[in-house]
Amino acid sequence: MKPRIAIGLLVLAALRGDESPEPRLLNLDVIAVDNHGQPVNDLAADDFQIIDANKPQKIVFFRHKDSTQWQAPKIAPNEFSNRSGTGVPNATVILFDLMNEGFATRGMTADQITKCLVSLPEADDVYLYFLTVEGRLFAVHGLPGREEGSEADAVPWNKRIKPLMDKALRDVMRPRPFEIDVAVRVQLTFTALDALAAQLSRVPGRKNVVWATDGVPITLGPVRSDTGEPIDFTPELRKLSELLVRSGMALYPARQLMIGTPDRIGETSGGAGATYPGGQDSGAPSTRGGSRGMPNATDNAGVGTQSLSTLNTLADMTGGRHDAGKDVCAALKQARSDNRVSYQIGYYPPESNWDGKYHKLRVISKRKGVKIQAKTGYFAWVDEPGAGSEQAIHSVARTEFDAAEIGLVGTLLPDAKDKQLADLSARIDVRDIAMVQDGDRYNAQLRVAFVGYLTDGRIQSTKIIPIDSRYSADERAKALKEGIVLSHIVPMSELVKVRVIVYDRNSNAIGSLTMPVNR
Repeated sequence: MKPRIAIGLLVLAALRGDESPEPRLLNLDVIAVDNHGQPVNDLAADDFQIIDANKPQKIVFFRHKDSTQWQAPKIAPNEFSNRSGTGVPNATVILFDLMNEGFATRGMTADQITKCLVSLPEADDVYLYFLTVEGRLFAVHGLPGREEGSEADAVPWNKRIKPLMDKALRDVMRPRPFEIDVAVRVQLTFTALDALAAQLSRVPGRKNVVWATDGVPITLGPVRSDTGEPIDFTPELRKLSELLVRSGMALYPARQLMIGTPDRIGETSGGAGATYPGGQDSGAPSTRGGSRGMPNATDNAGVGTQSLSTLNTLADMTGGRHDAGKDVCAALKQARSDNRVSYQIGYYPPESNWDGKYHKLRVISKRKGVKIQAKTGYFAWVDEPGAGSEQAIHSVARTEFDAAEIGLVGTLLPDAKDKQLADLSARIDVRDIAMVQDGDRYNAQLRVAFVGYLTDGRIQSTKIIPIDSRYSADERAKALKEGIVLSHIVPMSELVKVRVIVYDRNSNAIGSLTMPVNR
């Protein structure tokens, strides 16, 4: 299958192509462990059962994800790959949240992180970021690329973490502005997590984030909001959770604040604050007591109780683990273990489920003695057709780096007949996309866009191009071996580089490949 797509570049704002409503596949990233907490690596699709709306669901997609399978491909001269540069198969990130942690506990947290990292025999898959009091990400040791603090060194980075940590803290440490509004702080936190998810999209495997924080509330009463009105962050939380899930990012919170301390960092006000987004009327599970799924005013007696619930909610919604109780090392050990082997399973929720509410999920193993870790619910929101593809592709188009969840190898060569044009060819690694079995056929739903970056900084793109395919078993086997090849004619005038972006609607995986324009 070698579709040749020859469409002129359009403005980026016109990304969305024509889409028709189709059944929406829900993907779950699943960890399986035995009674001793060790990974179970030999499960098959028949060993799992998904319970949605109290009913078993049919599993239509299954994949065993092993970090050892992610290897940089061999490329020929003039070829480019989105996996040849970093060689990062998976990532465990420590996010030290200076914005949402009390000043008194920052030093203890920094010391705990330092001792933990020094004790590791190796930390090639571990990265350390700060969330500063201004709401920006600062990389103490970031993913390979242009981030601060990512320089190579002969000594493993975790063995020199003490001077790295001390310097980073000197650079960014300052008291959080007293006058900063809690609502602003929540928004900045969500934006930072969004940015971290975008950076982690470069990593093809699972990405686990150990979040050392005191947390943020999900709702604010009128006393604590800048408008004098109650504020509900449920829509923002819903968008954030979907982005984190789409990027394969799971949260492992390690809450540093002890309930009842004077620092009111995560407190809600006036008894407002649903443990799960949206309260009872939205279909989300509620906290104890109160009307409309909201807690009683007495819930506010303990400082930060609702921010703790928010952290655990995010862990549930992303397939991570609950608050580790101040122990960053325990959370890091668990996150790294969970990163190495996982399963991806998919099913089609009943059409009646797409009602704009929060739905509980349960994934169990039929094999005795196997414990399952997976997300425990999802927002069943109905978006406009194509909105998810547009959002994912638009996000990657705006970044400086390539996403590597879907492997791509390509070339950009001058056209033999017209020197003003170039021939772009990109091969998709079909092992990275979800082919859903339907009878004796396998369905793939890919969305592709070609993006051009101009000398004046503008970005142009094709509309999103749907590539829906049905494969026989033999055709699928051939595609797995040879890949899917995309072709595109690129006008070279004013272009500095060209990027092809591939989004898999079935699995939410995304890959991009950027190639320079050589005149």
